[in-house]
Amino acid sequence: MPSPSKQAVRPDAIEANKHNPRLYFNDERLDQLRTSLQEKGILVPLIVYEKPDEPGRFVLMDGERRWRSAVDLGFDDVPVQVIPAPDPVDNLVQMFNIHSVREEWSLVAIAIALRELMALTGETRESRLSDMTGLPRGTVRRAKRVLNLPEEEIDRIQKEAPLDRNEQVHRVDLYLEIERAQSVLSRSLPEIDEKFSRAEIIRQFARKREEGSLRNVTDFREVSKLAEAGRDGVIERDKVIRAAAKLIEDVNLNPPEVYERVAASAVAQHELAKKAAQLGDGLEGLHGQSLSKELRRRLRMLREEIDGLIQGASGDGGA
Repeated sequence: MPSPSKQAVRPDAIEANKHNPRLYFNDERLDQLRTSLQEKGILVPLIVYEKPDEPGRFVLMDGERRWRSAVDLGFDDVPVQVIPAPDPVDNLVQMFNIHSVREEWSLVAIAIALRELMALTGETRESRLSDMTGLPRGTVRRAKRVLNLPEEEIDRIQKEAPLDRNEQVHRVDLYLEIERAQSVLSRSLPEIDEKFSRAEIIRQFARKREEGSLRNVTDFREVSKLAEAGRDGVIERDKVIRAAAKLIEDVNLNPPEVYERVAASAVAQHELAKKAAQLGDGLEGLHGQSLSKELRRRLRMLREEIDGLIQGASGDGGA
């Protein structure tokens, strides 16, 4: 393979690489880079390859922010390092490996590029995709989850990707929480799937963020807890199904509020019952043994607490 050559070329002879996983660029950071380039110039050459069918035209492999800034500033030429033109698969793989050390990637951009790599190679295994791209397996897994979203939701994420994080409504972390909640709902309460499509549930949950009824993206974890309570028989299944359906239909309902109203007490009591059973098993093994003063004191306190709780519950039940 020929060794890379260094030269200077006109910025307008260079074009962006459509396979660059970093598709989005923050305007404020570009302004900072332009200021730096005005003062110091481009110190690190861009990496490009010459288009086989268009001599004198180049495609970027690395340095798109520097190139964009040079175009904006009207530079006559930019330093480049020319490498051999890769085939489509090599192009994608090289882009991943060149950029995998960079920070602040957009996960949705990685997902889009990963989808193309999977289409070109037929490879879908996380381990192999991780090896090929240099991405951690966890990043590959999360990117594939993004690709499982309805296309219209992916488009919403893409449109806001260039914005600062605090300005984004349709963030990737929001959709990963929504996707997880929807999956648990479908597995635990298949009756919900008979009433709502997957895309409908995801859209309605995303609307909670759009309408401002969501306090935190992690609120959707309460949806999973609600669904699992119905699946495990902790509370009446039909009651959970009605609550889940209402949560989907009404975008102003917040998941923690619904969980607190419908399931929190029953779940807490279910967990206490399991702990009480474990305590009973432990106490059984102490029969005939000498008990420490501390254990005696704790057991007496516990007995008083239990007696008061039972009496109070009985009184409430008879009112």
